[in-house]
Amino acid sequence: MTTRTGSCLCGAITLEAEISDTGIGACHCTQCQRWTGGGPLLSVRVDRLEIEGEKHIREFQLSDWGTRAFCRNCGATLYWRMVDGPIKHIAVGLLDDQSDLRLTEEIFVDYRPDWLVPVEAATQSTEAEQNALLKEYLDKKAGA
Repeated sequence: MTTRTGSCLCGAITLEAEISDTGIGACHCTQCQRWTGGGPLLSVRVDRLEIEGEKHIREFQLSDWGTRAFCRNCGATLYWRMVDGPIKHIAVGLLDDQSDLRLTEEIFVDYRPDWLVPVEAATQSTEAEQNALLKEYLDKKAGA
């Protein structure tokens, strides 16, 4: 496990994160494309996260299950989390040190723009596969 520091573009939000998995995930869904300005959301999973400057965070919810956040000062993409869940994924671009991280997973690949080539070493999953995983997670959470 490594501890990494980071911040948003303007520095109003700073963070310290513990990361045990050096894999970067790329989400190609249309919401992430619009949120990031065209590319996928590139995120890393965090095991522990401490944030300073929470008053600068703006969260918004576009689906029944997901919440996104950005800095209300500079607009930097911060994180995605399940509604009412802890923050488990932060935008990799926030990290001061991105060494030893590798793109290992691409999701919603059926929405990946034609101009962006797949990363051959990364696992690939479609919207249908991700929706099945989400349904399984939500059913488990509901006790079904």
